[in-house]
Amino acid sequence: MRNNKVLIITDSVSMPRPGIPYEDTWIYLLKKKYPELDIIDRPARGAISRRLVTEGGGGADLLETYMPGIVIIQLGLAECAPRLFKKTGFEYYFMNKILSHTLRTRYINYIKKRRPRKQELAEVSPDEFRRNLDMFMQRCTKCGSRVLYIKILRATDLYLSKSPDIQKSIDTYNAVLDEIDLKYDNFESISPIKNSIDVNSICLDELHITKEGNKIYYKAVDSYFRKLFRSS
Repeated sequence: MRNNKVLIITDSVSMPRPGIPYEDTWIYLLKKKYPELDIIDRPARGAISRRLVTEGGGGADLLETYMPGIVIIQLGLAECAPRLFKKTGFEYYFMNKILSHTLRTRYINYIKKRRPRKQELAEVSPDEFRRNLDMFMQRCTKCGSRVLYIKILRATDLYLSKSPDIQKSIDTYNAVLDEIDLKYDNFESISPIKNSIDVNSICLDELHITKEGNKIYYKAVDSYFRKLFRSS
């Protein structure tokens, strides 16, 4: 492989946390399997696809600064989640800038009882998600970078109990990835957690994967690498 740099961009799903030491993450397992690769890990908790086009000025810190041969992305759950409040709206400003911590907590609890979380209040709309990925892929094509995108994880029962429309939202955003997949030859999206796997069994909570879940992600990425390296 001529360019051995692999840039990994993830949210908290793939990050270490209590109960999941770094050595149990799929990223560590990948580094251990491929010491010849320069694997650059750029995680951020609560990360959204807007990072791809803004971080470092137009997204340069997640592409052009490194000029990787491969980019692996695992993002989407934070931006597609239906929410109670629009982060750019007056209500959100009122809660966070005017109300005290105690009053803010009471207000949020009051709202939770009286209205559902709404897809239209998601932090990033499906249209913006599409634009962000499209702009990023245009830049990746110019840089000669291939992209592997790990699709958004299916919702657990716990997550569905808190946000009944979350799976519908996940399906909508994953469908955008299918569109990008058809549009760019240097883009591939995968779903490591197949339908035959009980998603509840590989999650610590409603969002984050267990040690076993990390092993499944690692095997999926390893399979992509082996296929890619055989053809190169």
